[in-house]
Amino acid sequence: MMKVDLLLKKIGELASPGGQSVLRGKEMNNIDVKNNVNVGITSGRVTYVGSEEIEASKVIDLEGRVVTPGFVDCHTHIPFVGSRSDEFLMRQQGSSYMEIMEKGGGILSTVKEVREASEETLISSNLRKLKKMLFHGVTTVEGKSGYGLNKETELKQLSVLNELNKLSKVDVVSTFLGAHALPTEYSNKEEYLDDVVTYIDDVYGLTDTVDVFCEKGVFEPELVEPFLKKFMEKGFRLRLHADELAESGAGKLAVKLGAISADHLISADNETIRALGKSNTASVILPATSFFLNEKYASGRQLIDENCILGLASDFNPGSSNIFDPLFVIHLATTRCGLTVEEALTAYTVNSSYVLGIEHRKGRIKPNYDADLVILDLSSYREIPYMFSQDIVYSVIKSGELITNEC
Repeated sequence: MMKVDLLLKKIGELASPGGQSVLRGKEMNNIDVKNNVNVGITSGRVTYVGSEEIEASKVIDLEGRVVTPGFVDCHTHIPFVGSRSDEFLMRQQGSSYMEIMEKGGGILSTVKEVREASEETLISSNLRKLKKMLFHGVTTVEGKSGYGLNKETELKQLSVLNELNKLSKVDVVSTFLGAHALPTEYSNKEEYLDDVVTYIDDVYGLTDTVDVFCEKGVFEPELVEPFLKKFMEKGFRLRLHADELAESGAGKLAVKLGAISADHLISADNETIRALGKSNTASVILPATSFFLNEKYASGRQLIDENCILGLASDFNPGSSNIFDPLFVIHLATTRCGLTVEEALTAYTVNSSYVLGIEHRKGRIKPNYDADLVILDLSSYREIPYMFSQDIVYSVIKSGELITNEC
């Protein structure tokens, strides 16, 4: 008879995306729901899903609670330090995000703080952030550089991300975002991008993914394309901040270059959305940013209706989305972006795993997948958008380990 390390018994409802790979378009409603089942875990992996109460070294009675896959946040800007609460209040008085940035605030203010912070400070501060995220059900996080804007600090951020992956219970996946803003030392964007390329080999030793803030007034598509092609030649996976503040052609460029994702897409036009729907480039929407900036929301409904691979993430950062709670992001996705609950759950689990290249082991609850699970004090996963603010995360299982406040 099978014996497991941990048995979760009396699960009232087990809700996991169906299928075998990434889901797109109408397939995103395919949630496999099992009632009154048990889950067996061995060596950090799911090894059994069924109705039998098999032998286990440890048993946890979930008393009819709901279990979903752990949430995968595929777009954040950790590691960072500092606060931009003053800028938040400036926006309430009418200043725009770009106006603040042009005055030396925004990204550049965080750059100053991150440059001055030691690796030890960045590690300790962001370990605390990751711990809070884990208690909210986030079991895998993508983090980016981009608050360095020089070789020394960009590599420092990437080194910190790799250390966070080793030290935190949360899995941390790193991305290079050297083209996040033009640093004050430069007046010419092309010159800056050329200098970034000179340390591409150092970056490749720390991550295999590159991202750019492709936006009018930041790094336009005509500058970004040759820059990204140099990273492609090295073997990097590509991502783009695309069509957030205005339609710039960035989403179309992401499709043209075969990028793994185009993120934000608030201002994407119909042509861009159709192109994304015919491609394998994921469309990652970030409704918490729209909420935090009090701006319009990406058209999640249209993206799905055009057969896109839709991902959902928090964009957790100190300036435009000081939010990391996946349940609140799901609430926004369903109430502001037109997603069904099923689509939102798929977007925050297996589809976000696809963006990070780990969809074969994260984002579903089935044998041979990582045992990253969220236990919710609900009667059905469909209650998440309604009950999101009610402290409904009962506990989290990370790599087969029950997470408590002492962890």
